[in-house]
Amino acid sequence: GGGCPVVQQHPRYVAAKKNTPVHFICSSKDPDSMQWYKMVENSNDMHELPDSPRYNIEREGKVINFTIFRITYEDNGIYVCDSKNLRAEKKRPHRCGTELRVMGHSNIQQIQSRNTLKDAIIIIQSILLVVFFSVPMLLFLDKVSDSISSPSSDGLEVEQMATYEDITPFRDVKAKWTVGEHPGEE
Repeated sequence: GGGCPVVQQHPRYVAAKKNTPVHFICSSKDPDSMQWYKMVENSNDMHELPDSPRYNIEREGKVINFTIFRITYEDNGIYVCDSKNLRAEKKRPHRCGTELRVMGHSNIQQIQSRNTLKDAIIIIQSILLVVFFSVPMLLFLDKVSDSISSPSSDGLEVEQMATYEDITPFRDVKAKWTVGEHPGEE
């Protein structure tokens, strides 16, 4: 179900610049009964690849090489090596094809503008990371410091005790009543 028992095809994905050559390799026990197909992206269309001056299909032993000499944007798609009689049997090719992505040429100005945009995005992300990590952390630290400085809600209170410096020195004061006054008199 969905495997590739009779075919080994590689690479699985190719991204190449326009006007460059690409090579696909297919190995099979019976290469004479195999055919290259192209499946168009986002479509169920399947096309057999007939002989063309744009590409070459070469059989060497159990290997079938497929080469496109100069790729264009129309070559985007999935290339599958499967049996020749798929159309007659009204079957779909197996899912082990090679996806080709044709990339365009970029000039220096386009590359620099993309790099500038990437740099701006990285800076914005860095600033957002700092903000989203530091603000909650500061709020948490503020909440912790508030809970330490205010009495807790569990009924335990910190008693205020006099420190050594707050104790007045002991003075030998004689009571007023010992000097001649009576404690009842004022």
